[in-house]
Amino acid sequence: MRRAVLFAVLLAAACATAPRLEPPKVGVARVTLDRFGGASAQFTIVLALSNPNDREIAVDAAAADLRVENVVVGSARLAAPVRLPAHGETTATLAARTDLPSTLQAAAELTRRLSTRPEDGAALRYTISGTATIDGGSVIPFSRSGEIGR
Repeated sequence: MRRAVLFAVLLAAACATAPRLEPPKVGVARVTLDRFGGASAQFTIVLALSNPNDREIAVDAAAADLRVENVVVGSARLAAPVRLPAHGETTATLAARTDLPSTLQAAAELTRRLSTRPEDGAALRYTISGTATIDGGSVIPFSRSGEIGR
């Protein structure tokens, strides 16, 4: 019984002294339109990652939904895990591909906006929102709105 109590006390002490892992900062660095064809468009989303911890962190997954001109055009996922060095920064790239109906709907929304507010210019407006999953399953949300072409 004494051994069990001693073991529990030592385990609790070890847990109390272990440094707490701070979540990395995850932001959207940029969104670019890579290709626009008759049936689809392809976008690249670049995440900026920053690690405030004394140890390396793995970004196991990232997923995001992309809206263009307020139309959901696609989703993107991280192809492979990314290692984020201690007190370091890196980027992760996600790709989103649209289908014909969402491409046409976004183009129609852009045309509608330009016909009512030509002063806005022809830059595509986007919103991206998603999550990154790091070591141990912690989920960090990220989002950004902006214009492609400006």
